[in-house]
Amino acid sequence: MNVPLLHVIVTDDVADSPEFPANAETLLAAGGDRVALHLRLKRASGRDFHSLAVRLRRAVAGSGGWCVINGRADIALTARAEAVQLGTGSIPVAAVRVLPGRGFAIGASVHSAEEARLSVSEGADYLVAGSVFRTASHPDRDPAGVALVTSCAEAGVPVVGVGGIDAINARQVVAAGAMGIAVIRAVWQEPSPVDAALGLLDAVSAAREQEDEGAC
Repeated sequence: MNVPLLHVIVTDDVADSPEFPANAETLLAAGGDRVALHLRLKRASGRDFHSLAVRLRRAVAGSGGWCVINGRADIALTARAEAVQLGTGSIPVAAVRVLPGRGFAIGASVHSAEEARLSVSEGADYLVAGSVFRTASHPDRDPAGVALVTSCAEAGVPVVGVGGIDAINARQVVAAGAMGIAVIRAVWQEPSPVDAALGLLDAVSAAREQEDEGAC
Protein backbone atom coordinates (compact mmCIF):
# COMPACT_ATOMS: atom_id res chain seq x y z
CA MET A 1 0.00 0.00 0.00
CA ASN A 2 1.17 3.51 -0.80
CA VAL A 3 0.47 5.99 1.98
CA PRO A 4 0.84 9.78 1.80
CA LEU A 5 4.27 11.21 2.57
CA LEU A 6 2.99 13.90 4.94
CA HIS A 7 0.40 13.26 7.65
CA VAL A 8 -0.78 16.50 9.24
CA ILE A 9 -2.63 16.00 12.52
CA VAL A 10 -5.59 18.29 13.20
CA THR A 11 -6.28 18.81 16.91
CA ASP A 12 -9.32 20.50 18.46
CA ASP A 13 -7.53 23.83 18.68
CA VAL A 14 -6.50 23.68 15.03
CA ALA A 15 -9.97 22.66 13.88
CA ASP A 16 -11.52 25.52 15.88
CA SER A 17 -9.32 28.09 14.16
CA PRO A 18 -11.18 30.25 11.61
CA GLU A 19 -8.24 29.83 9.23
CA PHE A 20 -8.40 26.04 9.23
CA PRO A 21 -10.87 25.43 6.36
CA ALA A 22 -8.95 27.65 3.93
CA ASN A 23 -5.58 26.27 5.02
CA ALA A 24 -6.81 22.69 4.64
CA GLU A 25 -8.21 23.26 1.16
CA THR A 26 -5.07 25.07 -0.02
CA LEU A 27 -2.80 22.38 1.39
CA LEU A 28 -4.79 19.58 -0.20
CA ALA A 29 -4.87 21.35 -3.55
CA ALA A 30 -1.11 21.89 -3.47
CA GLY A 31 -0.05 18.57 -1.94
CA GLY A 32 -2.55 16.26 -3.61
CA ASP A 33 -2.09 12.58 -2.93
CA ARG A 34 1.06 13.23 -0.91
CA VAL A 35 -0.97 14.68 1.98
CA ALA A 36 -3.17 13.13 4.67
CA LEU A 37 -5.10 15.21 7.18
CA HIS A 38 -5.79 13.38 10.46
CA LEU A 39 -8.76 14.52 12.52
CA ARG A 40 -7.76 13.88 16.13
CA LEU A 41 -10.56 15.54 18.07
CA LYS A 42 -10.95 14.91 21.79
CA ARG A 43 -13.35 17.67 22.83
CA ALA A 44 -15.84 17.53 19.97
CA SER A 45 -19.17 15.76 20.28
CA GLY A 46 -19.78 12.83 17.98
CA ARG A 47 -22.11 14.97 15.89
CA ASP A 48 -19.58 17.79 15.51
CA PHE A 49 -16.76 15.34 14.81
CA HIS A 50 -18.81 13.69 12.07
CA SER A 51 -19.82 17.04 10.57
CA LEU A 52 -16.20 18.18 10.28
CA ALA A 53 -15.17 14.79 8.90
CA VAL A 54 -17.78 15.04 6.14
CA ARG A 55 -16.64 18.56 5.23
CA LEU A 56 -13.00 17.52 5.17
CA ARG A 57 -13.82 14.46 3.07
CA ARG A 58 -15.45 16.73 0.49
CA ALA A 59 -12.32 18.88 0.37
CA VAL A 60 -10.17 15.79 -0.04
CA ALA A 61 -12.30 14.28 -2.80
CA GLY A 62 -10.83 16.22 -5.69
CA SER A 63 -7.24 16.23 -4.47
CA GLY A 64 -6.31 12.58 -4.14
CA GLY A 65 -5.26 13.17 -0.54
CA TRP A 66 -6.47 11.31 2.52
CA CYS A 67 -8.97 12.16 5.22
CA VAL A 68 -7.99 10.10 8.27
CA ILE A 69 -10.19 9.76 11.34
CA ASN A 70 -8.34 9.10 14.57
CA GLY A 71 -9.92 6.67 16.99
CA ARG A 72 -13.45 6.61 15.56
CA ALA A 73 -14.10 3.79 13.12
CA ASP A 74 -17.81 4.65 13.10
CA ILE A 75 -17.09 8.16 11.82
CA ALA A 76 -14.53 6.89 9.32
CA LEU A 77 -17.19 4.53 7.96
CA THR A 78 -20.07 7.01 7.75
CA ALA A 79 -17.94 9.90 6.45
CA ARG A 80 -16.32 7.62 3.85
CA ALA A 81 -12.84 8.54 4.99
CA GLU A 82 -9.73 7.13 3.37
CA ALA A 83 -8.41 5.72 6.64
CA VAL A 84 -8.92 5.31 10.36
CA GLN A 85 -6.03 5.70 12.80
CA LEU A 86 -6.25 3.43 15.85
CA GLY A 87 -4.30 3.93 19.07
CA THR A 88 -3.48 1.37 21.72
CA GLY A 89 -6.68 2.29 23.58
CA SER A 90 -8.92 2.19 20.51
CA ILE A 91 -11.14 -0.59 19.23
CA PRO A 92 -8.86 -3.45 18.08
CA VAL A 93 -7.58 -3.49 14.52
CA ALA A 94 -9.02 -6.98 14.00
CA ALA A 95 -12.52 -5.79 14.94
CA VAL A 96 -12.38 -2.89 12.49
CA ARG A 97 -11.02 -5.16 9.77
CA VAL A 98 -14.31 -7.09 9.59
CA LEU A 99 -16.69 -4.12 9.71
CA PRO A 100 -19.38 -4.53 7.03
CA GLY A 101 -18.95 -1.94 4.30
CA ARG A 102 -15.45 -0.94 5.36
CA GLY A 103 -13.71 0.76 2.48
CA PHE A 104 -10.93 2.54 4.34
CA ALA A 105 -7.36 1.69 5.25
CA ILE A 106 -6.45 0.94 8.86
CA GLY A 107 -3.51 2.64 10.51
CA ALA A 108 -2.19 1.62 13.92
CA SER A 109 -0.22 3.84 16.29
CA VAL A 110 2.65 1.87 17.82
CA HIS A 111 5.50 2.48 20.24
CA SER A 112 7.52 -0.71 19.90
CA ALA A 113 8.40 -3.44 17.43
CA GLU A 114 6.21 -5.83 19.41
CA GLU A 115 3.18 -3.56 19.03
CA ALA A 116 3.99 -3.22 15.33
CA ARG A 117 4.03 -6.98 14.79
CA LEU A 118 0.79 -7.43 16.71
CA SER A 119 -0.99 -4.68 14.79
CA VAL A 120 0.10 -6.08 11.44
CA SER A 121 -0.97 -9.59 12.47
CA GLU A 122 -4.42 -8.16 13.23
CA GLY A 123 -4.64 -6.52 9.81
CA ALA A 124 -3.17 -3.01 10.03
CA ASP A 125 -2.37 -1.56 6.60
CA TYR A 126 0.23 0.91 7.87
CA LEU A 127 1.84 2.01 11.13
CA VAL A 128 2.48 5.37 12.77
CA ALA A 129 5.53 4.88 15.02
CA GLY A 130 6.80 7.21 17.72
CA SER A 131 7.77 9.24 19.44
CA VAL A 132 10.91 9.40 17.33
CA PHE A 133 12.32 12.66 18.72
CA ARG A 134 11.56 14.67 21.85
CA THR A 135 8.37 16.70 21.58
CA ALA A 136 7.22 19.94 23.17
CA SER A 137 3.96 18.28 24.22
CA HIS A 138 5.82 15.52 26.13
CA PRO A 139 9.18 17.04 27.16
CA ASP A 140 9.65 14.49 29.96
CA ARG A 141 9.17 11.47 27.69
CA ASP A 142 12.33 9.86 26.35
CA PRO A 143 12.20 9.60 22.55
CA ALA A 144 12.66 6.21 20.95
CA GLY A 145 14.89 7.48 18.16
CA VAL A 146 14.95 6.41 14.53
CA ALA A 147 15.75 2.84 15.57
CA LEU A 148 12.05 2.47 16.38
CA VAL A 149 11.19 3.24 12.77
CA THR A 150 13.64 0.63 11.52
CA SER A 151 12.35 -2.07 13.85
CA CYS A 152 8.70 -1.31 13.05
CA ALA A 153 9.39 -1.37 9.30
CA GLU A 154 10.40 -5.01 9.69
CA ALA A 155 6.72 -5.79 10.32
CA GLY A 156 6.23 -5.50 6.56
CA VAL A 157 3.84 -2.55 6.07
CA PRO A 158 4.52 1.15 5.46
CA VAL A 159 5.66 3.14 8.50
CA VAL A 160 5.05 6.82 9.21
CA GLY A 161 7.30 8.39 11.84
CA VAL A 162 5.84 10.80 14.40
CA GLY A 163 7.19 12.92 17.24
CA GLY A 164 9.39 16.01 17.05
CA ILE A 165 9.93 15.73 13.30
CA ASP A 166 10.74 18.80 11.21
CA ALA A 167 12.16 19.63 7.79
CA ILE A 168 15.71 19.18 9.09
CA ASN A 169 15.48 15.76 10.74
CA ALA A 170 12.86 14.29 8.38
CA ARG A 171 15.63 12.84 6.22
CA GLN A 172 16.86 10.72 9.16
CA VAL A 173 13.38 9.28 9.63
CA VAL A 174 13.04 8.33 5.97
CA ALA A 175 16.56 6.88 5.90
CA ALA A 176 15.58 4.68 8.86
CA GLY A 177 12.81 3.11 6.81
CA ALA A 178 9.79 5.42 7.05
CA MET A 179 7.61 6.08 4.04
CA GLY A 180 6.46 9.38 5.52
CA ILE A 181 6.16 11.60 8.58
CA ALA A 182 3.36 12.88 10.81
CA VAL A 183 3.43 16.34 12.39
CA ILE A 184 1.40 18.88 14.33
CA ARG A 185 3.48 21.85 15.47
CA ALA A 186 5.82 21.80 12.48
CA VAL A 187 2.82 22.91 10.40
CA TRP A 188 0.20 24.58 12.57
CA GLN A 189 2.52 26.68 14.74
CA GLU A 190 4.26 28.22 11.74
CA PRO A 191 3.27 31.68 10.39
CA SER A 192 2.17 30.05 7.12
CA PRO A 193 0.98 26.48 7.76
CA VAL A 194 0.64 25.77 4.05
CA ASP A 195 4.19 26.91 3.26
CA ALA A 196 5.50 24.91 6.22
CA ALA A 197 3.69 21.79 5.03
CA LEU A 198 4.99 22.17 1.49
CA GLY A 199 8.51 22.58 2.85
CA LEU A 200 8.12 19.34 4.78
CA LEU A 201 6.79 17.63 1.67
CA ASP A 202 9.82 18.76 -0.29
CA ALA A 203 12.14 17.43 2.42
CA VAL A 204 10.42 14.04 2.59
CA SER A 205 10.14 13.74 -1.19
CA ALA A 206 13.85 14.46 -1.61
CA ALA A 207 14.72 11.93 1.09
CA ARG A 208 12.50 9.29 -0.50
CA GLU A 209 14.07 9.87 -3.92
CA GLN A 210 17.52 9.50 -2.40
CA GLU A 211 16.53 6.25 -0.69
CA ASP A 212 14.97 4.89 -3.88
CA GLU A 213 18.10 5.72 -5.88
CA GLY A 214 20.26 4.03 -3.27
CA ALA A 215 18.16 0.89 -3.51
CA CYS A 216 18.68 0.61 -7.27
